[in-house]
Amino acid sequence: MKKFPKSEPKISRRPLVIKGPRRILVLSDIHVPFHDSTAIKKAVSYGVENGATDVYLNGDLLDFYSLSSFAKDPRERDLHHELKTAASLIEYIRDEIKPGKIWFKVGNHEDRFERYIKTKAPELMGVKMFNLEDIFKAYNFGVEFVETWRAVKFGDIVGVHGHEVGRGSGGLHPARWLHLRTNRAAFCGHFHKTDTFISKDILGEKTTTHALGCLCDLEPEYLTKNNWNHGAGFLILDSRGRSEFINLRL
Repeated sequence: MKKFPKSEPKISRRPLVIKGPRRILVLSDIHVPFHDSTAIKKAVSYGVENGATDVYLNGDLLDFYSLSSFAKDPRERDLHHELKTAASLIEYIRDEIKPGKIWFKVGNHEDRFERYIKTKAPELMGVKMFNLEDIFKAYNFGVEFVETWRAVKFGDIVGVHGHEVGRGSGGLHPARWLHLRTNRAAFCGHFHKTDTFISKDILGEKTTTHALGCLCDLEPEYLTKNNWNHGAGFLILDSRGRSEFINLRL
C-alpha cells in the first residue's frame, strides 16, 4: 500500500516563549542603511543605564532597499553594503550592552529577500545559503532568528512586528489598531510612531497595547511628510511571567 502523500510544511504559528527574569531593550524599524545613528545611540544608552540583559530587534533591521521593487536610485542598490552595515550595528549593540541574548524578528522589509528570490531566481528557493537565516549565520551576526509570521510571548505580553496581524497604516492611533487585532497586552513596531492604548473590560481589568517609534530617517524621500518619531521599548520581565513595558519616545 502506497504511503499517503505529505502536505507542504507550513510556517510555524506557535509563539516563541521567552521567560524571565530579563530586562530587554526593544529596538524596532532601524531600516539599515537609512538608520539614524543619534537615535540608536540614545536607545542603546538607555539600555545600558537601565541594566538591559538582552536585546530584541523587532523587525525591519534591514530596509532591503536594494531588493525593493520601489527602489529608484541605482546608487543605493548595494546588498552587500546593507548586510555589512547591519553586522557592524549589531556588533556595536553587543559591545555596548553585552547582552546574554539578541533576538532578531523578521519584519516585512526582510520579507523582501524571500520575495526577491521567488520572483527573480525561484530555482534557488530551498537551497542552503540562499535564505536569510543562513546568510545571517554566514555574517556571524550572533542573533537568534525569529520567523516572519511568528509572535513572541514575553510572559503576559506578546510582541509582533506589526505586519503579521493585518494590513493598514495604523491610523492616528496604531496602539488601538493593535488592540483591535490582538485583544490582549501586546507591542508592535511597523508604524514608526510611539503610541499607547489602555482598554478596560466589563470587570475593570486593563489591557495595554504599545506601538513603538522607529530608529530610522524621519524624512525619507518617498514620504517626507509623516507623523513618525524616534522611539524604543524597554521590557522588564520577572520569573513569574509578569511584565512591565516602558514605551520610550526619544
